[in-house]
Amino acid sequence: MAGTSAREEILGKISRALKSEANSGPPRPNGPRASSDEARLALEIRSRCEHKRQNLIEQFESELVKIGVRVYHAATTDSAAEYIEQIALKRVTKTVVAADAEVVEGIGLQKRLDRNGIRYVTDASDAEFRRTAIEAGIGVSGVDYALADTGTLVLLARTGQARSISLLPPVHVAIVKPDQIVSGLDDLFQLLRFEKGVNDLGSAVTFITGPSRTADIELTLVVGVHGPQELHVILLKN
Repeated sequence: MAGTSAREEILGKISRALKSEANSGPPRPNGPRASSDEARLALEIRSRCEHKRQNLIEQFESELVKIGVRVYHAATTDSAAEYIEQIALKRVTKTVVAADAEVVEGIGLQKRLDRNGIRYVTDASDAEFRRTAIEAGIGVSGVDYALADTGTLVLLARTGQARSISLLPPVHVAIVKPDQIVSGLDDLFQLLRFEKGVNDLGSAVTFITGPSRTADIELTLVVGVHGPQELHVILLKN
């Protein structure tokens, strides 16, 4: 909903689930009680994370730096767009692929890139978008969650947020809002089930921890062979 923060949407969903349970009569095995329990647990997690928000942000940033991620604090959406613009200009990028997520569309990046003659692509057929992503210099995405204890980004594949955005270009820029940062996997799995309806991770969820790394038979570490050489995280104020 326009003008409503992600946190308010999530808490509203939890509240509605609890009210629905209260009005549904006696709980049935594997029925409404399970939904109510999940809602209460999600609310506890969200409340706990909100209570220690600043600590989670600091821990998340610390872990990102340890694994070679470049972190930028954006006080405004315009400064976030300017940061990506500067990366594109420095790397002489001709094409940027991006998710059509609200947080990406909301920073006004396309206008900045257009004035520099840089192609900005968010919409195409799957095959065409994949080909474009292979040729693109930068991929820009939002995230669904971020894990403070490991500096991991969590992205759900869906229409408008193809996995190729974060996997194929040599540079991946992820925009993260503070209320998307949770403590770790335990919190994540509970929230995925209640907030996103994800019970089977399968290939729907991508976990990203730092730039792509691989090692040869002599254990020589190489960055960027099977994915982005650089990962930038923009911490955008809510």
